[in-house]
Amino acid sequence: MFGVEIVARYIQIDRQSSTPLFLQTKKGLEQAIIEGHFQSIKLPSTRNLAEQLNVSLNTVLMAYEELEAQGIIYSKARSGRYVNPEIATQESLKTVSKATPSEQGWMARAKSTATPGNPVQLQRSAVDAELPFPFITASIPEDSFPSAAWVKASREALQAGSRKFSLYDNFGADDPVLIDIVLKELLVSRGIKASAENIILTVGTQHALFLISELLIKKGTPVAVEEPGYPDARHAFLRAGANICPVPVDDSGINLESIPNNTEIIYTTPSHQLPSNISMSMPRKAGLLQKAKQIDCCIIEDDYDAEMRFIGRSSPPIASQGLDNVIYISGFSKYLGAVCRIAYIIAHKDIISSLLDIRRYQLRNLSGHEQRTLAHFIANGGYDQQLRNLRKVAKKRWKLCQKLIKELLPEWKFTTSTGGLNLWVEVPADINTTVLASHLRKQGVVIEPGPVFFSQHEQGNNFIKLGFILLNEEQLREGLTKIATYINSNLLHK
Repeated sequence: MFGVEIVARYIQIDRQSSTPLFLQTKKGLEQAIIEGHFQSIKLPSTRNLAEQLNVSLNTVLMAYEELEAQGIIYSKARSGRYVNPEIATQESLKTVSKATPSEQGWMARAKSTATPGNPVQLQRSAVDAELPFPFITASIPEDSFPSAAWVKASREALQAGSRKFSLYDNFGADDPVLIDIVLKELLVSRGIKASAENIILTVGTQHALFLISELLIKKGTPVAVEEPGYPDARHAFLRAGANICPVPVDDSGINLESIPNNTEIIYTTPSHQLPSNISMSMPRKAGLLQKAKQIDCCIIEDDYDAEMRFIGRSSPPIASQGLDNVIYISGFSKYLGAVCRIAYIIAHKDIISSLLDIRRYQLRNLSGHEQRTLAHFIANGGYDQQLRNLRKVAKKRWKLCQKLIKELLPEWKFTTSTGGLNLWVEVPADINTTVLASHLRKQGVVIEPGPVFFSQHEQGNNFIKLGFILLNEEQLREGLTKIATYINSNLLHK
């Protein structure tokens, strides 16, 4: 093994750079390996290299994991990490990644797909939900999906009266039957007044955010986002050229005094703030709308987890006060899973008209059959029944999860909330949740570490977004017991 001082010599840390420290560490190591300085060597431990570079343990761990994912290094159980001898020199690396003539030509002109600043991305894997203890919110329990009701609606969507819309190319038009149901049933229950000219359907909430970003954000547009907040909203804005302003969240929601007066867009999740699950108070909602009008900006209101309220009634959304300064987003996949990737945007008619123009050149329109199936499903009462069933299951698991944390992990603190499908947990400062997640995964336990939810990732080192909806009562108890046992027997310092 090379001395840690020698390895660290090849890593240049610039603390003024917008590039995250873990990427600077990773790039320094990668370049040294490519240039042949380290051939088949054992690398320093994460702790030793972190101390030498004066960075957090998490920084080095993430750099190592990136290199390992690329096959540049590999790990041996109870031994450490080593440089892959097959790509330890420049010549062998050229052999592995030899480019074709076309790749050296026109392919080299492809645009970079990297998000500005290379922020930590929200990591999800298809196998996460298959592990024994998935403390995540990526789906709904399989046994909670109303298969019979959905199949019935799907068949009805192919019968006379619906078949034509389900099968034909509708040239950019959304299903008028589904639109009518959303306007007259779902929006009315949320207190929002809108007509068909105020709505557009999207392929999920993320697509909605992408469309809005394409329309409203240009290079340098000041966008205020909640801190902590939804990372893929922040990243969508960054990719569109936004200048992001992180705004702290308190017990009533986004802090109004911290929103700069030059802000052009405010993104918020007021029903259940993602990830803290704080419900924005009515006075704060009124104050936010007043602020938006004063500084002439737009509020993007993402009605995240609005239906999963277990204490009291949901307060009306900001959009219930009118659409002059508000763009409202909601969707169905949170409660129906990936079988229905339909969401919708409610906004001023001029905004909707422009969004329709943009969507036309992306996908023209959503699946006619999926739209009409959802329309029949809602009309048949299936959606209301699904919400009632899921709310009942979620409330029971929400209460049990809090009870078990108090019993098994008394030093953990979670945000007081009125519901939602996860808990936002603060753990003791000497526990690094990214490191903890890596160790727990080997035991079949999946958690979501906090750093990705912060613009400054280091601020989230001792936070966890702890989902519970995919675990039954027995799994919750066993999974949290495993976490407590591991923490009590291992000291995880930053």
